[in-house]
This record gives sequence, structure tokens and C-alpha cells, in this order.
Amino acid sequence: MPKSYHSFAMHKIKFFLPIILISFCTAQLELQGFVFHDRNENGVMDQTETGIGGQRVSNGKDIVLSDKSGHFSISAQQNDVIFIIKPPNWDILTNEFGIPNFFHNVRMNPSAAYLKYKAFETALLPETIYFPLVQSKVERKFQAIISGDPQPRDSIEIQYYREEIIAKMLVEKDMAFYVPLGDIMYDDLSLYPYYLEQVGTLGIPIWHVLGNHDLNYRAKNDTEAHETWNSFFGPDYYSFEYGDVHFIAMNTVYYEGWNTEENKRGSYMGLLTETQLTWIENDLKYVSGNDRIVLLSHIPIISDVYQGERVEVTNRDALFQLLADHKYLLGLSGHMHYIENMYITDTHGWNQKTSFQNMVLGAACGAWWYGPLQADGIPYAYHYDGTPNGYFNFKFSRNAYHYDFVPGASDPNITFRISTPEGKVPYAMTDTMQIAVNVFYGSENTVVTCTLDDQSLHLEKQFHAEDPFMNRIIQNNPDHYPKMENMPINNHMWMGKTGKLAKGQHVLRVKVVNDNGTVEKQVKIFEVF
Repeated sequence: MPKSYHSFAMHKIKFFLPIILISFCTAQLELQGFVFHDRNENGVMDQTETGIGGQRVSNGKDIVLSDKSGHFSISAQQNDVIFIIKPPNWDILTNEFGIPNFFHNVRMNPSAAYLKYKAFETALLPETIYFPLVQSKVERKFQAIISGDPQPRDSIEIQYYREEIIAKMLVEKDMAFYVPLGDIMYDDLSLYPYYLEQVGTLGIPIWHVLGNHDLNYRAKNDTEAHETWNSFFGPDYYSFEYGDVHFIAMNTVYYEGWNTEENKRGSYMGLLTETQLTWIENDLKYVSGNDRIVLLSHIPIISDVYQGERVEVTNRDALFQLLADHKYLLGLSGHMHYIENMYITDTHGWNQKTSFQNMVLGAACGAWWYGPLQADGIPYAYHYDGTPNGYFNFKFSRNAYHYDFVPGASDPNITFRISTPEGKVPYAMTDTMQIAVNVFYGSENTVVTCTLDDQSLHLEKQFHAEDPFMNRIIQNNPDHYPKMENMPINNHMWMGKTGKLAKGQHVLRVKVVNDNGTVEKQVKIFEVF
């Protein structure tokens, strides 16, 4: 891992470069820059350091290649982000918070004064752009931590995230990077610096994905809403590579701008802009058909649990068309505060033979840090589907992958829960009593077997079911949850009726073989009286 350096700014090269051309009538800039081998890792292109050819540099629409001297020329609008696409055989330096220095903001004017949160207080005049890279070995096998929304409202909830999630992540070994899938904040973007202080302790690169609660809501349009994000994290969509995997961090949140008529926050929807789709098309031209493509997004591409323009990408067919010739795909998202593990098929508009697994990874904050308090004052932040808050570890080996779910610090390291029966059950209720098993990341390929008093009992996967455990938690702790008209549902409950049972003790045994190969057994003893 290359050492980091503590400045977002790229240092100036020690020789002259021709002036940058600016067309004021069109606000079009022609920028010059270098990609170079930073042998001493100081972020400066010293006279003894050489350029690197064939490296991809983008303005969010076009992609250009550096020449053999490392030089590139690229056009930009007056407010743009220029970024390099990390190749697998080179590393990018990070700042002290783990943010990769892979981008350069261009701002001909300061951000608008009406924005609630600071972005660019002064113009960033065009200058020569330098992208320092550090040579590394191509690791065909690597691991990464990927989670859904941290989403803290205030500094107290950032501390929850630190104690429940970051502390657990620090136990993990040999992780190449971490990706939080959007909603880094819960609207208050002034908390970014405090968040970065905490997450920076991981000591690995952190590739952030934009969420709907990361928008500067006072913005008049979608592009302007990203300016605070741009100042901290760079582009709102981009790509990077490790091993044989091409990661595309998409922006699936389209903001319609501040509602001036009602003087309130504007609406958003799941959408890939035409400019972003053009960029994805250009990006994929450089991706081998043998490489795995991992799509990282906040709003899911699609869901089998909930539908609507705010919870899935409305123009996903355009994305599917761009992906049609690629045979190794995986979609990972957050936003929904539940876990979902499904496959995109022809019923969703995917008409290719390629297997396309699509996972909603829940949220690091669970259900927005709601829940009864533990002894240390931190909530049991279950997702509304009854799963613990936590994160996923992904292991990639060439174009194959494996994953494990890691619950937060407050929960046991299990992959399912027997939600009912619970304790003592009245004899009269056994006619209608159901066994309910919540398999946290259960999919159509998960195998659940069950015996009751050594007799086989069939449990069937449900696609829109409530978790009785979560219902009990919410009903027993009304002061720790907002009022809800309907109880939440999920698609990873396995249920079956017991039939009439005799009074006395009964032993329930459940075995789950998850689609990632993890096998777990649990036993529950309950009493009929």
C-alpha cells in the first residue's frame, strides 16, 4: 500500500507546459496534464520521474488516453471534475482520510451563495493537472469491504457508526479498499469532516458513492446539488480497477432542484442521466469481456420487494443495453435499509443469458439508527426487515467472487434467525402457528431444511413477508421508532405451519445452506402449554 500524502491539490511540475486554452464564449476549457510514475510518492512530478502512457482520463463524458510521455489533453466545462480511471497495475495516493487523489475540480466561479452547505468558496482556475500513480503488482485475488448507508444525522450517530461498524472493520485483514454505497450523511453535509476523521482510521482507500441524502438541497438543479460532494469526494460517478474487476460507481440519484413554488426540498428519482450513460458506454469500451463488472450504486437497479421511481433506476433498460455483451456482472446497492439478494432476469427486462446477481446490502446504520438502546447507549440498529446492521466482505478471484455478511458489533455473527415460535405458546394457537426463519441474505439458491421433534417440516420462501421478530421489536419499543402505518416486508423469510402440537417441550432444528456456501445450524426449544 503506498503511503498517503496530506493534500488534495496536485503539485506543479518543475518544467514549463504550454498555456491552457479557454473559449469564454462557450465556457469550454482545453486542459492539459500528465499521468506519471511517482517513484518517491511525494505527489510531485520530479524531473527524474517519467510519464505513463495509455492511461484513461475522463471529464464525465469523454475518455482520453495519455500519450507515451504521460501527457493528455481534455476538454471541460467551466464547472467539471476531471478524473483518472485507476488501472489494476497502479495505485493511487490517498489523503489522510483515505480519499484517493484521482480527481481535479475545475471551477471558473465560486459556488452559489444560496447553497446551504459550503462547496467552492473561490474559483479554481485552470492549471496543469497531475495524476501521480505508484506501480503495484496486479493482485488477481483481493478483498474489499462494501456497505450500505452510514447515514448519521449528527456527531453522536457518527460515533455510533465508529463504534458499531468502523471498529468491527478494523479487525478485518488484508482489505484492499472500502466502498460505502451512498447516504454518507443524513442531509447535514457540514458533518463530512468529522465523518472523515473517523473513517480515515481504516487506513485503506475509500471509494464513496453518492446518495440522495448527500445532496445540497438548496441547489437549483441536479449538477449544482453535487458541488459539496465534489469538493470532498470528487466526481459523482467514476470507475476504478483492481485485479480482473472493473468497478463502476454510478450516480443513480437525479435531483430536480429546490422547489421554489413551495420553498422546500425538491424531489428526486432513480435515473442515469444521458451524459452518464454516454460516459458508461465510453468506459466499457476499455473493459475486457473476461473481466468482472461490478456496478456500485445508491438507488438499486431494481428490486423485487418495493417498486417506484425513488427506489429503482427508471431507465435501467438503457443500462442493460450497454451491458449486453459483458458476461460477468454483479450489482451492489444501498438506499433501501434492508437486505435483498436476487437475480435480474427477463422478467426485469434483462434478456441475456448472463447471470446478473443484484444485491441490496442494507445499511451500516440499519433503520436509520432507530432501535432500543444497548448497555453502552448505542441502538440495536436492526434493518426494518429484521436483519442486523453491518457490512459485507467481498473476495474477488479473477472474475469469480464470494461474499460474507458481517453484523455490527452488537449482534452475533449469524446468517439467520428463527423468529417464531418464541418461548411459550398456548395450545389453542398451535393450529395456526407458523415457523418463521429470517435468512439474512437468502436468495432463490438458498436451501433451508427444518425438523420439528425429528420430523421433517417444509418451509417455503416468501417474497413479501413480515418478520415477526422485527414486529415485536417495533411494537415493544414505540418510543424508539417513528409511527408506521404498515409493517415492513422482505423477500428472505422461510415459513411453514406446524399443525396441532401436544403440550410440552418441542425441539426445532433449522439448517441453512446459503448461496455463498456458508452452512449454519440453529436449534430452538419452545413450550406448548
